[in-house]
Amino acid sequence: MSKIAIAQTTSSENWRDNIQKAKQFVKKAEEEKAQVIVFPEYFMNYYPDVDHKYVEKSQTMLGDFMKEMKKLAQQSKMWIIFGMNEETVDKTKSYNTMVVLDEKGKVVSSYRKTHLFNAYKWQESRDTLKGPKLFEPVMTPVGRIGLGICYDLRFPELARYEALAGAQIMIYPSAWVKGEGKFMQWETLLRARAIENEMYVLGCCHYSEQHYMGRSTGFGPDGSRLYLGEEKEQILYASIDVEQIKAVRKENPVFENRREDLFLEKQV
Repeated sequence: MSKIAIAQTTSSENWRDNIQKAKQFVKKAEEEKAQVIVFPEYFMNYYPDVDHKYVEKSQTMLGDFMKEMKKLAQQSKMWIIFGMNEETVDKTKSYNTMVVLDEKGKVVSSYRKTHLFNAYKWQESRDTLKGPKLFEPVMTPVGRIGLGICYDLRFPELARYEALAGAQIMIYPSAWVKGEGKFMQWETLLRARAIENEMYVLGCCHYSEQHYMGRSTGFGPDGSRLYLGEEKEQILYASIDVEQIKAVRKENPVFENRREDLFLEKQV
């Protein structure tokens, strides 16, 4: 049995403040002996920012924010997954990026959000570039993880692609916007991704009074709830047992029963 910490945080518009917050939450996760900690979408800089300098605040993978997060991973000997606005050659737009660091502070992988939130009066594409490809699952101390970001959750093909590529734990760092029916949708979609792919699916949602609901939740491969956050900053934990995935898939072998002959490769 292994443990993943879910850091349901509120970010500042100043990345240095968020480094201090990361240290606080990592310390709590260390005390609970978690091997991996997940921070939400928009962790490096809060979005949307009041001074409209979000893109100007973006940094490269070699920037100061990354250097500090690498130090934190090294010091804690913990894998850290976090969101940042990554600088691009287009000075008017950045990437919405998740980074995966191992316990030595090495960048194991990263993912640039592929489905941008152009809905509910939001237009993420105004200042964000689409990522060019899906995330390829990577092995971690808790199992093989896949990644999607927030709005990606509404596209089941993404989770299925990663499940077929070997993901045992699908993680969705998010900034799920508040609104009528939004928690129902968040909860339903996360549980559906878990049940239909018979894998762990974990949501880590940004919390803020103005925009984001918190209420992070996650589900096991049989659809059972693992944790449920409130509308506040807090740290939550998911216990992971990859053997449970094998047990669920033995009872209901959806991947064996799936009609691969009816699907084109690009349609997974």
